[in-house]
Amino acid sequence: MSRRAAVYVRISRDREGAGLGVQRQEEDCRALADRLGWTVVAVHVDNDLSAYSGKPRPGYRALLDDLRASRADAVLSWHTDRLHRSPAELEAFITVCEEHAVAVQTVVAGVIDLTTPTGRMQARIAGAVARQEVEHGRERMLRAKEQAASAGRWRGGRRPLGYAEDGRTVVPAEAAALRRAAEDVVAGASLAATARRFAATGVKSSTGGEVDSRALRRLLMRPRNAGLIDVRGEVVGQADWPPIIPEDVWRGCVAVLRDPTRTTSTGNVPVWLGSGLFRCGVEGCGATMRVMLGGHSGRRVKAYTCTTSRHLVRRADQVDALVHAVIEGRLGRPDAADLLAVADDPERVAQAQTSVITLRQKLTDLAAAYAADAITLPQLTDATAAVRARLEATERDLSSRGGVLAGVLATADPVAAWRGAPLDRQRSILDALVTVTITPARRGRRPGWRPGEPYFDPETVIFEWKADQ
Repeated sequence: MSRRAAVYVRISRDREGAGLGVQRQEEDCRALADRLGWTVVAVHVDNDLSAYSGKPRPGYRALLDDLRASRADAVLSWHTDRLHRSPAELEAFITVCEEHAVAVQTVVAGVIDLTTPTGRMQARIAGAVARQEVEHGRERMLRAKEQAASAGRWRGGRRPLGYAEDGRTVVPAEAAALRRAAEDVVAGASLAATARRFAATGVKSSTGGEVDSRALRRLLMRPRNAGLIDVRGEVVGQADWPPIIPEDVWRGCVAVLRDPTRTTSTGNVPVWLGSGLFRCGVEGCGATMRVMLGGHSGRRVKAYTCTTSRHLVRRADQVDALVHAVIEGRLGRPDAADLLAVADDPERVAQAQTSVITLRQKLTDLAAAYAADAITLPQLTDATAAVRARLEATERDLSSRGGVLAGVLATADPVAAWRGAPLDRQRSILDALVTVTITPARRGRRPGWRPGEPYFDPETVIFEWKADQ
């Protein structure tokens, strides 16, 4: 009986990148169609795509569409495992084939008769065996990767950005872009701004795509950047490839990105210096201030307003101008470099680094104690949560003021560096240096004010420096 056949071909990983695997499958399927006297009316391809992963398979969906629309009444594939590795997916395929009397033939496994109970049982057994093979293969792969990790070796996979295909040889341009991005984040730049500067260098992902802020965050979080190797998210030791980001910079970057107080919204981006940073000085409040339209007598201007109530409103341009002047005044002093010395106190840094090592060892010891039945699972869970919280706080401490201020204070002209910094960097520097609180206006007008001039009382803006100034 002549049939209109749709050929389906798939390969999980195309190592050659030329589609040769699926091409060979198609050739064999066409040869089988010739022997059966069937006409090939469509060829559907899913190249470099696993059936086990659960990711959508466009070619497979197109195949089912052809069967449902009766554009084809037969399926040709190289083997049953090219069609399915999931029992649930197989059941849906059986339903379509039953409803439309579809014949199924494979090059290797022969006829798959889904029109009879025996044929369907055989297909289900074959599917279960294929699933088991994949799961065992996955277990073997994970064990092999963990063994490689314990030896500090690369575990294979997609080429990591910053390195060549061997996972060891550094690609200078990519490595420099990642290192600059990590330094920018530590220095207070937002991920969005960092991603834009990253893209400006022309560096693409290892697959040739654009690197947006989310992708950049994942890239910067990789322990391999610092020459470290991890198993299931936990750093377990030194790797045998060279680092492309200094470990202290990488740890600082990770701590910044993990900071729960860090704003990660991709919605409204602050366009004013103190939005979300300045504090409301109304007694008992202390909430942050944001910029919105405000004013009196029909004059609407941008004004800092308390986020909990409109009990405090102050013109944004006047406040920002004052804050810029005060920051520039402090950065222009001869002892400006002392701010960096306070921020990067060697003793504090050394203590924090020692704490990180100690806390990581405690996590290892807890796991060993649980494995030896010395503690219960609830004890392990509670103790691990407590140690992790301390570890994250310590790592955030390592990434604090020093990295933010270094980009300004290490220059010949800190004031010029401040003025030339993008807003997100200025906001981080401001946050590292001082807490700004806006208090209610005093009764009456300040001395020296003349009618007709815009009124602003600088003494209602309070500066609390975060180090001895």
